[in-house]
Amino acid sequence: MVHDFLLIFLPLLVVIDPAGVLPLFLALTEHYPVATQRRIARHATLVAAITAVAFLVVGQTIFTILGVRFYDFQIAGGLLLVVLSIVDLLSPGKAAVNDQKELRQITDAGGLQISVVPLAIPLIVGPATMTTTLLLVSTYGPKYRLEYGLQMGSAVVVGMVAVALVLNLLLLYLAMYHSQVVVKVFGRPALSVINKVVMILLAAIAVSLIRRGVVGILRSYGMALKR
Repeated sequence: MVHDFLLIFLPLLVVIDPAGVLPLFLALTEHYPVATQRRIARHATLVAAITAVAFLVVGQTIFTILGVRFYDFQIAGGLLLVVLSIVDLLSPGKAAVNDQKELRQITDAGGLQISVVPLAIPLIVGPATMTTTLLLVSTYGPKYRLEYGLQMGSAVVVGMVAVALVLNLLLLYLAMYHSQVVVKVFGRPALSVINKVVMILLAAIAVSLIRRGVVGILRSYGMALKR
């Protein structure tokens, strides 16, 4: 279980991407004193956590009602993550908010409102994070349902993903809370480089998901034909 938890934790660390969010947090909050920046960081993390965990719990039910199979979601989610990775790699910053003038307008207009949009959603919890949480539940769900039963196994996997998600958000919160120190130590150019490397890793994870989804579908068809 510890091994599986680490395999869940790491992809979430990649998609939440503290190195990519931190420069944007600074750009959005540069006109505020440090105390206000920290309050914005706290509020944004809380909103992001509530949104992500709620989607994690409700999303599985929605896909069950719609009849979406595990392999279908692996391929669709992998394709979405590939697109998001490519957009991020080819853009100078996060695709959701790139223009410094736009950042300043949002900052000046919103105050703490920016902790919800665009900081919590979609910069911290966006399509990549939501997709990855459901993909992780779908990937590890069958194993734990076989071991603990349908309901208990599903609850265990959702709990593991939720805990890993919250821990990652806490790491991001600490980075935003101490953002001035982090930038002094690493520098903004270094954070930008780390962000691009992380996006390459995300693209690789996405391709792996697509590959496993295609192989799973082919195997299921092969088993059906043998019958």
